[in-house]
Amino acid sequence: MVRQRQRHDPLEPTAAPRWYVVRSMHGAIVESRQLPAGADLKRVFLLAMLEWLDAGWTLTEFSSASAAFFCVRNPERRMISIDPTNPHDVPMYGGAHLGGGAGSPG
Repeated sequence: MVRQRQRHDPLEPTAAPRWYVVRSMHGAIVESRQLPAGADLKRVFLLAMLEWLDAGWTLTEFSSASAAFFCVRNPERRMISIDPTNPHDVPMYGGAHLGGGAGSPG
């Protein structure tokens, strides 16, 4: 018998911090804010889509599985996401800590 893994849902309620992040088409952070602990992430996600639509943007694609959606208002494109990490923190995955920058050992 094969056990099936439960699918990860990034919009499930959690006590862990989450951030609402808006990025430009080049990945630059346009806006970010920490969401309140225990926020209804599905509701935040849906309301964000409606707010962007109401502001005259066109929704081009979305995925609740990745907690992100894209919208355009020529010539601009934005990616809006609910992130599990602070987008302003320095990434410490892979070999990032070996780069010799400020705060790295040695």
